[in-house]
Amino acid sequence: MALYVTDTHPLVWYASGQRGKLSKRAIRIFEDADRNTVLVYVPVMVLWEVSMLIRGRRIELRQPFDHWVQGLPRRGFEVVPVDLPLVLEARWLIFSRDPFDVSIVATAKLKDLPLITKDENITGSGEVEVAW
Repeated sequence: MALYVTDTHPLVWYASGQRGKLSKRAIRIFEDADRNTVLVYVPVMVLWEVSMLIRGRRIELRQPFDHWVQGLPRRGFEVVPVDLPLVLEARWLIFSRDPFDVSIVATAKLKDLPLITKDENITGSGEVEVAW
């Protein structure tokens, strides 16, 4: 089974039906996760960032956040908590001052998996393999 870590924007675009913003590969990965043939790790910091973006009225999901987020730990998707190894890895990442981006990249590095992202700061950093 193929394994990936997701950044915030691809998951939001997929969940909110904005698939036109995603690459064909990213769409295929998320659809395969929905079919339980791929596992996408969702860093808990992605969920926190989504909640902050909703609170700031920068994004809107098709359903209430609480309902959406509680439905995520299902086949094909697994939430990854923040733990001490993640903090220790993240402290060395200097490509960004954004704690969300740094923790998401640290998750991909620790798991040694590609990160689903279009973020130019991340893709240009060379810190992780990118799936886009």
